[in-house]
Amino acid sequence: MRKFLAIGHHGPVDPELGLRIADVAVDWISARLADGTFDCLYSMAGGGRMIVANADSEETLLAMLRAAPDAPREWTFTELFDGIEVIRKYVESMRSENT
Repeated sequence: MRKFLAIGHHGPVDPELGLRIADVAVDWISARLADGTFDCLYSMAGGGRMIVANADSEETLLAMLRAAPDAPREWTFTELFDGIEVIRKYVESMRSENT
């Protein structure tokens, strides 16, 4: 399983649509947080959302987010890696080069 930072933005949402999808979206998001698909989810000023998610691929994550009962958004993804592990591998490779 890979980890991604997903950032999505949407434009204005019709208030009637917002009310219709809000309860369902809360339940859907809560289920993704409970099952570990999402590590965290934050809303941003101006209609943005930031999610740290676990998925097999960007394509899988995009399909899941597009199927969500939520306002449509344009998503961008960045794959995330364990920072301390990246540093350890870097140090190991630098030491190997110098021996």
